[in-house]
Amino acid sequence: MGCSADGYPAPGLVWTKDGAPLMPDARTAIGLVRIRIERVQLSDQGRYRCTVSNQVATLEAEALLTVIPNVRPTPTPPRPAAVVPQSSPSQSTNRRAPFFIRTPESIEVLTGNSVELLCSADGDPTPTIVWRKDGQNMRQLAHVTPMGNGSLIFRQVQLSDEGTYECTALNEMGVVVARARMRVRERRSVSNRVVLSAVEEARRAVDRAVNETIAALFNRDRSSRLTHSELIRLNRFPTATARELARAAEVYERALAVVRRHIESGHQFNVTREFSYEDALSPQQLDLIANASGCLTHRRTPDCNDMCFHSKYRTFDGTCNNFQQPLWGSSLTGFRRLLKPIYENGFNLPVGWSRSTNYKGFTKPSARLVSTRIITTTQITSDEIYTHMLMQWGQFLDHDLDLAVPGMASESFGEFVDCRTSCDYSAPCFPIEVPPNDPRIRHHRCMEFVRNSAVCGSGATSVLLNTMLPREQINQLTSYIDASQVYGSTDREARELREVHGNNGHLRRGLLTETGGPLLPFATPNTPVDCKRDRAESEIGCFLAGDVRANEQTGLLVMHTLWFREHNRVADELRVVNPHWDGDMLYHESRKIIGAIMQHITYEHWLPLIIGHEGMISMGHYKGYNPQVDATISNVFATAALRMGHGLIQPVLQRLNASFLPIPQGHLLLQDAFFAPWRLVEQGGVDPILRGLFASPAKVRLSDQLLNANLTESLFRPAHLISQDLAALNIQRGRDHALPGYNDWRRYCKLPEAETFDDLQSEIQSQVLRDKLQQLYGHPSNVDIWVGGMAEDPVEGAKVGPTFRCLLVEQFRRLRDGDRFWYENPGVFKPEQLTQIKQSTLARVICDSSDDILEVTKNVFKMPNLQSPSFVTCNEIPKVDLRFWAECCHECSNAGQFNSITRRTRRSLDHSYPEDKPSYGEASVLSITSSTSDSFYNNSIPGDEEPVSSRKRVDSQVFRQQVQQSEQQDERIEGLEAMMAKMQRTLKKMARKLKYVESVCLDKPMKKKHETKHSQTNCVDSDGVTWKNGESWDKDNCTECNCLGGFIRCTTLQCPVCENPRQVEGECCPLCDVE
Repeated sequence: MGCSADGYPAPGLVWTKDGAPLMPDARTAIGLVRIRIERVQLSDQGRYRCTVSNQVATLEAEALLTVIPNVRPTPTPPRPAAVVPQSSPSQSTNRRAPFFIRTPESIEVLTGNSVELLCSADGDPTPTIVWRKDGQNMRQLAHVTPMGNGSLIFRQVQLSDEGTYECTALNEMGVVVARARMRVRERRSVSNRVVLSAVEEARRAVDRAVNETIAALFNRDRSSRLTHSELIRLNRFPTATARELARAAEVYERALAVVRRHIESGHQFNVTREFSYEDALSPQQLDLIANASGCLTHRRTPDCNDMCFHSKYRTFDGTCNNFQQPLWGSSLTGFRRLLKPIYENGFNLPVGWSRSTNYKGFTKPSARLVSTRIITTTQITSDEIYTHMLMQWGQFLDHDLDLAVPGMASESFGEFVDCRTSCDYSAPCFPIEVPPNDPRIRHHRCMEFVRNSAVCGSGATSVLLNTMLPREQINQLTSYIDASQVYGSTDREARELREVHGNNGHLRRGLLTETGGPLLPFATPNTPVDCKRDRAESEIGCFLAGDVRANEQTGLLVMHTLWFREHNRVADELRVVNPHWDGDMLYHESRKIIGAIMQHITYEHWLPLIIGHEGMISMGHYKGYNPQVDATISNVFATAALRMGHGLIQPVLQRLNASFLPIPQGHLLLQDAFFAPWRLVEQGGVDPILRGLFASPAKVRLSDQLLNANLTESLFRPAHLISQDLAALNIQRGRDHALPGYNDWRRYCKLPEAETFDDLQSEIQSQVLRDKLQQLYGHPSNVDIWVGGMAEDPVEGAKVGPTFRCLLVEQFRRLRDGDRFWYENPGVFKPEQLTQIKQSTLARVICDSSDDILEVTKNVFKMPNLQSPSFVTCNEIPKVDLRFWAECCHECSNAGQFNSITRRTRRSLDHSYPEDKPSYGEASVLSITSSTSDSFYNNSIPGDEEPVSSRKRVDSQVFRQQVQQSEQQDERIEGLEAMMAKMQRTLKKMARKLKYVESVCLDKPMKKKHETKHSQTNCVDSDGVTWKNGESWDKDNCTECNCLGGFIRCTTLQCPVCENPRQVEGECCPLCDVE
């Protein structure tokens, strides 16, 4: 029976039965708001009264309990409050007295904190949990909440809460009691002076570590070779905005550590238990640290009010894609979590930080040991079905989706530990241990590894949000498939990549290849990237692209080059179709088309080969944009699942000529392709690599051939220096990001949880591999998710096992359904434009934007020998017809101006388009012209059509005749406009000459008087010729000049733009022939 009340002050509650106080016993439990009677007997029958009272009032409520014997049921008495059956003695068999599963522990807490007293018990019947304080039934208090699991939660602890608490578990078989003492002390915060001093010390420590790292990277001896870590850090060094965001989090976290050190040194608090910053710092002091560190500065809210732009185009940083949640999917925000992260201390230290900590009874193995025992292979089996382009598109796509902001410093912030030389765990250093008897590394105990930066408001910095949140990493890129690897993920990056001259919407170009194809621009001295790992090889530096990793390997650089060219090609074609568009309009429309083509290639041509037919069925068909779907990249997707592509990488990049034979320089070993952009300039350009990618096989991922040894033993290997291990990096990064273990993800994907490694034989058939996993990890739950996913056998028709397939499907569905600019979302493109985009293929892009490739395979992801014919000419590959992007405007003078997307201005006489034709005739013709304004290519838009009942029906033959007549009339008008423009120029010239003649004639009687004046107002042109006042002359066919009052004024004729110009000798403007 329940009884609850509210009031101020908080009321107390007393139960009575038949006028006498109700006392707890073996069957009766009295809680804060209810009583529970187990195994009801006849003696329990009676009138129960609940009395609540405080200083203001007293209230009562009653219930009548009638007990009906089981052996002789009787009708229910009128209006009972509660009727329950009496228990039968026979039911007492196999009963158990209560026993505790968890008992409360004595605790010391500061006022204002929250605390939970734990208590849980089991028995048969299920025992009731009753709490008492200092031997008395607990009163109902607003800040104390009993939980269903038996625990007691205190929010904002008060001094009056101190006392001894009894947890009583009881059922009809017995009673057990556990006691705990809660001591409450008043908070004694540190002074603001100490807080400000801690912030200043933290700022100095972080800036020192960052500055020393920058000096080591950028002020080094340029003649010396770069180590692997230096190459990685140079080419992934955070942008200025990312550095500020990461620095703020580091300063905040370091300041809290300084405060803790101050407290512990002064013994101000009992720190034997888990330390809590809220114990020492008031909310105002936490805000003070947040402001001083810069954390609050970056909690921005984007402005999405410019609907003219946001309804048509993406932002560069991904904000305002979702109007309800404008930061979803934007750059420089945290990754999304599918499962709670697993940190060693619960919120920021990675698993394995303490080498003695056991998980399921076993310690975590070294990431390097797992790599050498399970991952690496020198034996390679080539794929008989899929090409190396399958791998390369996956890497190129990944660099559009995610890039965790790396740590800014390679030195610790407090202990002056150098991550490059020390094997100590000291943030941000988290080195990879090298096991004894390592097959390659003999004289070093560890490999360098620096943790990625954290988001302000996570980890230790989460106290600024008044709650303890686990550490979250930052995605530097936009989450959407928006070609950010081509255009950048911030406004600043986009501006650096734009062509500032020409007003043509182009991206910047660099050197030209021998065939005339442009390369990407070189990185400027102001950019941190540096590719000169060995100056004996070449002095050519890095290229600049939308993603900082463009130069990491030559195949990836070729893809960046291909797509920057494709953008410029699309912009050029749009300029022909819409000559009135300005550079910004050309740029944004081209960017929109490029992003759509990438989406189509990914989901229609690439993804089905990765997740298989069943995976595509699981993802489902596109049903339209859903603003409730968060497209933000998940941490496990970026850190584990999409890294499945590492298993497809061959140790050699083939380079083929036009006959599909090796070029004179030969194929390129993968270890020689890392950070070697000079090979693109000096060894054949982009075509040989492209042919090698779509004409040579990918690597097959087998249970004993997971990653080729070039990636684990020769990664970025300069001479005499330690090369890195990609597999070990992946494993350690998963621990840095606190990814849960393999079993947790199996459970998430609705796969059976494995208790032994033999339970995995359905997904990992190799007994040898399962035995190795058991030797290293001990239990399936300990297996790192990337290792477990890579170890699974691919499902039928896919390149991944069931766990990775589940995680890939989850993310790719979100990227599609949660993107307002998804290319299939109605309204993003016109139906006829969408039809064209759906014809796009990567083969067509290669044809259009390579150096001189004339033959390709229709499907560049499948081996040529499986296609018939194996190769086709580029003329046989369907092409996107950009004429469907023609803007059919009536007033084109400003219609193509980017800053006036929604404005309609006066009609321009400079250009005439098919949809500018006037309407003649009766109302029926007007109706036709109106309803077919978007049908220049005989494709109507279903969504724009009016109901049939509201329009006049016109015979199709009449309609065609009217359209033909209208087009003929339009041609005549264009001819008349050109003739009138020429007559206007002639008349103006004749009028100027007539005025000059008149002025000369009028001045004749006064010739002598004005001779001096004329000599003073003559003009001298750039050729040194003297012209009299009022005299005019033709500087060239298009420019006429006049001398007026000693000043030369010239007028240049602006010619109209036409598709078929014909130049006539002596005329300024060409004639526009109509085909």
